[in-house]
Amino acid sequence: MSSELLNTFKTAAENYDEDVQQWKKTVGGKAIGFLLTDVPEELIHAAGFFPFGISGGDTRMDMADAHLQFWACSFVRSSLAMALEGKLDFLDGLIIPHTCDTTRMVLGIWKHAKPLSLMDNFRIPKQVERPSAQKYLVGEISRLKKLLEDFRGSEITDEELWQSIKLYNSNRELLRKLFFLHEKNPNLLGNRNLYTIIKSSMVISREKLNKLLQELLNSLEKEEETSSPGNHKSRIVISGTLLEPMEILDFFEESGGVIVADDLKNGFRYIESDVPEKSDPIEALAERQRSRIPSAAYDNNNNPRRDFLVNLAKEKKADGVILLHLKYCEPENYDYYDNYLALEAAGIPAMRIETEFGGVALGQLRTRVQAFMEMVGGGGSD
Repeated sequence: MSSELLNTFKTAAENYDEDVQQWKKTVGGKAIGFLLTDVPEELIHAAGFFPFGISGGDTRMDMADAHLQFWACSFVRSSLAMALEGKLDFLDGLIIPHTCDTTRMVLGIWKHAKPLSLMDNFRIPKQVERPSAQKYLVGEISRLKKLLEDFRGSEITDEELWQSIKLYNSNRELLRKLFFLHEKNPNLLGNRNLYTIIKSSMVISREKLNKLLQELLNSLEKEEETSSPGNHKSRIVISGTLLEPMEILDFFEESGGVIVADDLKNGFRYIESDVPEKSDPIEALAERQRSRIPSAAYDNNNNPRRDFLVNLAKEKKADGVILLHLKYCEPENYDYYDNYLALEAAGIPAMRIETEFGGVALGQLRTRVQAFMEMVGGGGSD
């Protein structure tokens, strides 16, 4: 049963436009894309649109070369190339969060090269712990709400927004249960399946997603009764911007490693916190944004990322930390040395691995993972 459901998630991740295309035909609605992963999708959903997470992918990177320098973030370049190649033609709109210099300026380029009916930024404060950040975010989220209301031609009611918030909270809760089940019993899912499910959740309609996740959880919990937990596996934390390429998960599997935690946009950071259901919905969405786990994109003096990673590795009893660095990602470059020194001072083995969309030598990547796993005591596959 679980294998059939896992294939459903795998198919959704590979054929990323299948569900949204079917939804558009059935409902006759519009799809709004967003670059990962700080855009409040609940707003898009409450407006009656399909929120579609753009995760980059296999595409002709040269399509973006006329518009972006080669040293620009390869995730953004890959996403733009997908649009230029026609692979995102099903989108009716696009929202890009301000998380770095590249995301700040690419919207203007995208508007010129591949315009859509609705295109805007989500401007996020960098110092999220300042009292003024909440007020600013409420204003910015309210601005996006008005933009979406104008696009659909009617107001988004509080009731509609709360319904979407509750739906998304339930999505995240189910995904977290899968994540913690994987951590507890790595043999049930495996690294690749877990992150494929998270990736596919960004392109499956939320109502359909809940049903699939609950069925998979029920099936895995039954299998857990007779499955070995694989406690011999080395426990690894991954830190970075985005998980790319997915094959790196297989290399950890081959070397006896289980991913027990991460702070990735297409990983646990996407599902780690819910919108509090106790206040005005706009205030609640702003509160979630401010309380998310640290990222290279934000300055959080109350919970510096280097301390967060050390504490996370200790909490998860990790044998090591991989600092997965997306090539040319300036925020990660700035954070890297402080993060590495903090992990080293705490006695936690760490290594930096550089990757990029559309240009990774998988053989070299496998060799580096194997070398790290040997250093931390990886035991090989079951």
